[in-house]
Amino acid sequence: MSIKKDLLKKTKEYADHAKEFAKDHAKDYAEYAKGYAKDKAKDYSSEAKKYAKDKTCGSNNAASVAIALIGGLVLGAALGVLFAPDAGTETRTNIGNSLQDLGTTVADKAQQGKEAITNLKDKAVDAVKSKISGEGAEGEDPDIDHPSFS
Repeated sequence: MSIKKDLLKKTKEYADHAKEFAKDHAKDYAEYAKGYAKDKAKDYSSEAKKYAKDKTCGSNNAASVAIALIGGLVLGAALGVLFAPDAGTETRTNIGNSLQDLGTTVADKAQQGKEAITNLKDKAVDAVKSKISGEGAEGEDPDIDHPSFS
């Protein structure tokens, strides 16, 4: 009986020690993850601002607003996942998945925008050709759709 009690006591001590170890290291990993997310958010934010400035030549337009919005969404998603009550590995997995989803969404929206612009260009070319050939009437061609990026 004594050996069984000793084993149970040692098992409880090891379990308590493991809980304390996990608790201490969870805080360390959470702090590390927060710092890492802040550093990366600053890096990406400055890169996004530089990219927006390069692309817009310093003017405020839809591209800079879209880049700022995307940067804000990335930062918000990362901080939201970091403050979720999940384990470190699970949190990092969630961040990776969120970033992949965001990348896919941005790529899809960019493709939609490209297709809308191509479609608009084709319709404009057709409208000009029909006006030149005398088929069109005066004023705006009702068949030309304005692009929608929603």
